[in-house]
Amino acid sequence: MGNTDSIPVVSQTKSFVQWVGGDAPGALATQKNFAYNNTFPIISQIASAGYAIGGEPEKALDLQKKFADDMENVIDSIPVAGHVKGGVHYAMGDNKRGDEAMKSASRSTGVVLGGIGGFAAGGPVGAVAGGIAGGAAMDGIITGSDILINGQEAKPHGYVAMGQEIARAVDGERKITVEQGFDMALVPVSDGLAGYSAGRIAAKPLGMNVAGGKPIPTPVRGGYRPVVTVMGDEGAATMAKINNAANNNVARGSRMGLDKAALNNRANQINPNHVPSGPGRPAGYRGAGTAADLNNHANQLNPNNPRFQPRPPFTSNNI
Repeated sequence: MGNTDSIPVVSQTKSFVQWVGGDAPGALATQKNFAYNNTFPIISQIASAGYAIGGEPEKALDLQKKFADDMENVIDSIPVAGHVKGGVHYAMGDNKRGDEAMKSASRSTGVVLGGIGGFAAGGPVGAVAGGIAGGAAMDGIITGSDILINGQEAKPHGYVAMGQEIARAVDGERKITVEQGFDMALVPVSDGLAGYSAGRIAAKPLGMNVAGGKPIPTPVRGGYRPVVTVMGDEGAATMAKINNAANNNVARGSRMGLDKAALNNRANQINPNHVPSGPGRPAGYRGAGTAADLNNHANQLNPNNPRFQPRPPFTSNNI
């Protein structure tokens, strides 16, 4: 949801960070928001019912209005759906909310595309990095477009706005609270998780494999043959020749596309114990020669052969 105080676990982590950072009142306020102003689905409805039963209908109605606002922000951040919603706002003359929806949906689109591209290039780690990079790229594009349209009234967006706030804090112009720091740190975390989720969801239908990891099951591995388009009759004829050659070699007993007879013949050539039938070269034998030829060649290469023993020194007695 748009309100981090309403998200279970995240709210408690934020409160703990505030307490460790010395902001005890802020930590307490975060937990009060989680308990009494929670806009998370189901929790919000239960809390509103409690207010209504307790005789506080105004609080119940106010909480449901906050819930509706957060849900609207969620819809704005969904690619395509947010763009459609922005177009409706423009058609109704509400340019401000139209801009907000368009910016939010465009940023989410950048995160999703970055996550898918990063997943294809580097697996889960690449998806996280791609999601963050995609969000940062869209923040730059949105900020630049806003400057071109609105000039001095333009407002930085996303990472650009955070960078500006950090720069002002470094210069001493303002102070960043623990709560603001936590919310800033949560932005790249959420972008990375969104990028990873988008990569994992899109991997299977796109037939992608994870680089450096175990391949993801694809429709091809599930029994479907990939569709290969060959342009023209000449290309189709070439593919047919390749397939026929591969099938013929497999029929000969070689899964690697090699001629088994040629491999056996070469093995016989270098085997000194091979004895072909009949004297000389038998009919149909394509080797280098008979066993005698091979043994003679082996003896020539054997340093222990008596023919290669060194002769005694030359003297007058052995003339």
